[in-house]
Amino acid sequence: VKYHQTTDPKSPDITLNLDYRQMGVGGDNSWGAPVHAKYRLLDKRYEYTFRIKPIVRDDDILSLASERF
Repeated sequence: VKYHQTTDPKSPDITLNLDYRQMGVGGDNSWGAPVHAKYRLLDKRYEYTFRIKPIVRDDDILSLASERF
């Protein structure tokens, strides 16, 4: 998960990127070596789910983190 607030501190905009999987761009060098087999994403289709929930002062965040849905 990557979080980025805009460069304007007065702006209410926030960008949140949720990445399920990401494959490296190369192997051991930058001259075209392939990604090592154990780091390749070979499946044709990937799926995942996520939930965004506001947290309030009295929430038990450890309990919330372990919830399954």
